[in-house]
Amino acid sequence: MRKITRRSDQQGAGILLFWILALGTGVPALVLAGLGWIEVRGVPATPEGWIDWAVRTAKVLLLSDIYFDPDQIKTAIDSPFGTTLEWARTLGVTSSVILAGRLAYFAIVERVAEFWLRGRRRHVVVVGAGPAAIEYPAATSVRKVTHLSGESKPRGDYAQIRRVGSLQQQLDAAAGKHARRILVDEGDDSDTWASAQVVARHCRNSEVLAHISDPWMLDRLSREDRTFGLVAFSYATGAARQVMLAHPPYLLAKRLKADVQHILILGFGQVGQAIAREFIVTSLAPSPEKMMVTVIDIDADRLKQDFTARHPEIGGHVDFAFVQGDFRLNDAAVFEALAKRCAGAEVCAAYVAIDDERRPLSLAFAVQAVARQKQLFRGPVFICAQHGAGLSTSVRQGAGLVGASSDPAALKEIENRAEAEDLICDLRVVSFGSWTDAFDGAGLQEPELDGQAKKLHAAYQRLTTEQAKARNPGGVLPETPKWEALADQLRISNRRSAAHIRAKAYAADFDLDGWLQDSENGHGAWELPPARDRFNLEDAALADKLARLEHRRWMLDRLLDGWRLGPRNDYTRHRDDLVPFEQLDAEARAKDSMVVATAAAMLGGTRNWRGSRKSPG
Repeated sequence: MRKITRRSDQQGAGILLFWILALGTGVPALVLAGLGWIEVRGVPATPEGWIDWAVRTAKVLLLSDIYFDPDQIKTAIDSPFGTTLEWARTLGVTSSVILAGRLAYFAIVERVAEFWLRGRRRHVVVVGAGPAAIEYPAATSVRKVTHLSGESKPRGDYAQIRRVGSLQQQLDAAAGKHARRILVDEGDDSDTWASAQVVARHCRNSEVLAHISDPWMLDRLSREDRTFGLVAFSYATGAARQVMLAHPPYLLAKRLKADVQHILILGFGQVGQAIAREFIVTSLAPSPEKMMVTVIDIDADRLKQDFTARHPEIGGHVDFAFVQGDFRLNDAAVFEALAKRCAGAEVCAAYVAIDDERRPLSLAFAVQAVARQKQLFRGPVFICAQHGAGLSTSVRQGAGLVGASSDPAALKEIENRAEAEDLICDLRVVSFGSWTDAFDGAGLQEPELDGQAKKLHAAYQRLTTEQAKARNPGGVLPETPKWEALADQLRISNRRSAAHIRAKAYAADFDLDGWLQDSENGHGAWELPPARDRFNLEDAALADKLARLEHRRWMLDRLLDGWRLGPRNDYTRHRDDLVPFEQLDAEARAKDSMVVATAAAMLGGTRNWRGSRKSPG
């Protein structure tokens, strides 16, 4: 965070200036005082004399009366500036005032800073020096920030508190119990989660966010106490979800007239794996329904083994392929493997998700060049870049001009138009994964934390209760646990279900692309399209179509979490309804229909909405 860096530099410069002034006046004062007392009293001849000389010399920094007593100091008649001791006294007073001011700062100003912070009700506290802690204040619209790092020093709407004492004491100094939100990132997942648990216990009225870098670990963490206001999030998952919702692959595949959603991922680290998972969770659509993922990585064989072990049955439902090699080395085997995959289904989007040290921008342009020269695919190339990589950061959401024309003569004109109108187009290289986007995809930009998922849960419980009353008037109603009482896995499930509502709106024939492109600044990941009028669930064909889609989404969601087919056992993660929709009983099908009805209930109407852009093609 540049703001924090500048303030830290300013504080360091201030401390350096203090020591220069203190030593620059104190040391000369001692030297002159020592010489002055030798001038006045002569060179000491005994040990007692030297001790007396040393004490008199040191008193120059203590504002001793002996330096103001005319009987103690001889005045030099021939010097208008006074004796050596008078110079020592002047410098000693200056040094003492500087030191006293510094002590007063520690004794008084820190207490004032603490009092000032306690008056900043509903501010945000940031704990740690991890990347999310550094980036959060600058990447969001938060104004009042207290960072537990550096020295205690309030400046405007930003303050730093030194991390001295226990974490509870640090939170008290930062008025953590009065904070609206507390974000924790210690730089290590284990340390972050441990600190977040302490913060959640100590500040029960605050939203506590823990940044967990590993998306797979993120889905398996559970709080010690469900009453804690603690939410774990991941940069990788947030960045992946945001780009999937902003530029849905099913819209891109439709523009390219492909009957399969096929994405290419280059680099299968934390971000690459998050892209694969979010693609499956958020982008399942009835047309095109089939999904393909091609991964190219220099360590693909090991990564395939690891991914398959974590998600043993997902390969039976999504066509995964892992290709080992480096795209930039002109490896014929890599190009041949990708060409075979593209022959089965064209890539509708490529995602470059390698570390900065491996030059992702260079790889993105290499992918663009090879795809164009060898006519492998036409989909846009998205590059994960936390700070934009020098590319345009104002590209409109939606499918843009992808697939607008297959005429080679028109492609250059389309590219120029895309640049002028901030749209994506065939093989355009665009960035994703800024910290602002990642916080948006993780739900941290939402007006209420987990607001969308909470509404989905509440709507589902309400409809379930109403249905139970209608079936059995006066009977015992099913238990409806509140959001605060839900297990973490169920909260994650609600978040994923909410993220798929846009795909359901698209399946109900809502003009999702028009809605996405209609916004100048883009829609937040939590925003839902006004598509309720499209959900005519009395239409049996539409209701059946959406229920089938929801069941397949739910099934893929469970498979991603390692569930397997078998008699239900939550401990071993077995479910007997991980089967095609046709094999479900009436009760299981009713649950899928209920989720669809819940999604419809959350949407606004389309009656007064009109897209300002006409989708090409």
